[in-house]
Amino acid sequence: MNTIEELECWMQENNIKNTYTPNARYSTDEGEGLEVLNGIFIWYYIEKGNRSDIEHFKNESEAVRYIYNYLKNHER
Repeated sequence: MNTIEELECWMQENNIKNTYTPNARYSTDEGEGLEVLNGIFIWYYIEKGNRSDIEHFKNESEAVRYIYNYLKNHER
């Protein structure tokens, strides 16, 4: 799995509500999310409007692998 699109398909197949990927997030969503800024992929956390950047990735593939592993370990 190397692309956000593949990750989104895997999430759908595994009944994971997608509030993580850039096209599925809203500015009001709290929790973890992925944003792409100037070609850098940023995994962040928002709580009560305060954002903390957790990880930065140079490419989509690295970000997708990180999120995939995160979801496998944290999703119910």
